[in-house]
Amino acid sequence: MKIVAWLAMAVLIVLALVMAALTLGAFATLNTGAPLLLRSVGTLSATTLDQVGLGRAAPLDRALILSVATGLVAALAAYIKPRS
Repeated sequence: MKIVAWLAMAVLIVLALVMAALTLGAFATLNTGAPLLLRSVGTLSATTLDQVGLGRAAPLDRALILSVATGLVAALAAYIKPRS
């Protein structure tokens, strides 16, 4: 059972890292002086949220939604971490 918990935790950590990158990109789209790479990631995050059904949200709302979701995924990864 601990192996399943470790695998789930690892998957959630990777998901949290990917979501953190998308969140950073979403906040970068709010600043016109942000590097092109970060703004490109922001476009990818907007496309991803559009597929989920949140495409009509304002850019700041999308960034805040992503940051809350990233925090929840990271908290879930910390919660299911197996205790020894």
